[in-house]
Amino acid sequence: MSERDDEGSVLEERYRRWLRLLPASYRAEREEEMVAAFMDGARREPAGLDDQRPRLPEIASVAALALRVRLGGPGSPPGAYLWGEAVRLAALLGLVFWTTIAGLYAGQAVLTYGIPAEALPDGVMGIGDPESPERARLVLADLTPLLWAVSLGALVRGRVRTAKAAAAAALVVPCVLVPPSVTEWENAARWACSLLPAVVPALALLTGFHRDAPPLRLPARRARLLLALPIPAGLLLSLVVGVLGVATRAASRAETPSEELLVAAWMWVDTTGLASVSLAAIVTWCALRRRTPGRSAAPVALAAAILAVPAVLARAGTMPGMTGVTGLTATLQLAVLVVSGITLVVIGVRALRAADPGLTALRVP
Repeated sequence: MSERDDEGSVLEERYRRWLRLLPASYRAEREEEMVAAFMDGARREPAGLDDQRPRLPEIASVAALALRVRLGGPGSPPGAYLWGEAVRLAALLGLVFWTTIAGLYAGQAVLTYGIPAEALPDGVMGIGDPESPERARLVLADLTPLLWAVSLGALVRGRVRTAKAAAAAALVVPCVLVPPSVTEWENAARWACSLLPAVVPALALLTGFHRDAPPLRLPARRARLLLALPIPAGLLLSLVVGVLGVATRAASRAETPSEELLVAAWMWVDTTGLASVSLAAIVTWCALRRRTPGRSAAPVALAAAILAVPAVLARAGTMPGMTGVTGLTATLQLAVLVVSGITLVVIGVRALRAADPGLTALRVP
């Protein structure tokens, strides 16, 4: 074998290693054709076969294809299609959840910055002078999560690219407006864990709704509910948070034992607490749905299980240092999240085995 042939065989083997990202059944049909195409393209490059590494665009194309195949669209194997359904539903459920949180943040912004301190019974204080750039920046940071609502609305209306752009902006812009303090490793780990519950739905949106994915099909009534309910629900929660905050400050000044209990109650309406309650509700819904003949809970259960993973990491990552009633509450939330996640995986896998392979479009049950 000549040196030139040896160089070609090394490059070919590296192409085949990257193609292992694809499912075995897909490789069995198309691997040789793809390798031949890659090698032909390499020969046409100025460096020819002297360059012993696949080019970055080629690697990216294989990775993108692997995602599309494994998160299948219509015509894909039933398992790949249902996993695709699960990821797409995870994106949708995540957008609904974070749109609700956006309403909560917006309501808190109004209570914190929009009402004069002297008009509130317990002096809820804003940050920064009323007309200062600092206050404007903080108000904008609290309102930026409304981009999740933009993403949800765009997805429901079939504008996937707009939905992806809005979700990415909802992740990035708050970090730019209020940079996290991550000078220490512990702070960096906590910040990363707290960000994961928002990152995972955004990634599910980016990967699940690829060009081969089926359209999002919602009955008109459910589409209206998805668009109309999350923001009002978040605003209502912001009032609950405000009342709990006022009561907690009053108990702190009076030095009463109820302060810790109020803080524990407040923990159930923060992001992790609401995630715990939401996942427990989905577990109940999936368990009831399994008893209905002809109804599969697999996509919803697996979607919620995907969202449970970052919620567990977020709760576990912020628990160090918690003691007393708050530590007990955090432990209870972690237990709810873990049990819910395991239960959803079990329900999802069992339903997946018995799922109807004839499903061809994403539908919200």
